Amino acid sequence: MRLKAYLSESRSEMVDHFTKRTNIHIALVQKYLQKIITLNDDRLDNTILELEKTHDQSKFEEPEYEPYLHVNWSYYMRSLGQEYKPNHDIMVQMQEATFHHVKTNKHHPESWDPNSSMESIKSSNRDTPPEKMVDATGMPDTYVASMVADWLAMSEEKNSDPYQWMQMNNGKRWKFTTNQVDLIYDLMDQVRSKE
Repeated sequence: MRLKAYLSESRSEMVDHFTKRTNIHIALVQKYLQKIITLNDDRLDNTILELEKTHDQSKFEEPEYEPYLHVNWSYYMRSLGQEYKPNHDIMVQMQEATFHHVKTNKHHPESWDPNSSMESIKSSNRDTPPEKMVDATGMPDTYVASMVADWLAMSEEKNSDPYQWMQMNNGKRWKFTTNQVDLIYDLMDQVRSKE
């Protein structure tokens, strides 16, 4: 009985953390999307950017919801200097949910690479480049802008540098065209200059 009560309490904490953290992230993405929309950049379709404000809603539905409780909890525990080791089955579900998320949400480069696979996300560390680089060269500018809004939101959440994130991943995790790289830096410069 004690173990069942503990697991129930632990799950409740995971759900609360996931809901709070994901809603904060969505609000920040919406803030940055609005800043990009306000630029009235003729390279971008503001109608699509408005629709992109429904950011990450797939995380609240299966097959993503349950595994993303563990994904977020894992990051949260790491931020506290603690280790979270879900069992093998949950780890597999986390990997599958992450791949589902990046394949079905157009602000992720993996969505635009027909050859991306589960191996496009490293199971040991989701934030490091995979063995085979994801080809993002087919990603339309408007979705590149949505990706930038996501990066800026994450940067604000983690108090990190989006330029450093780009340098760590461009040409290693994701392959972008020269024009896409210019657009990414241009949007980050313009948005950050208005803060």
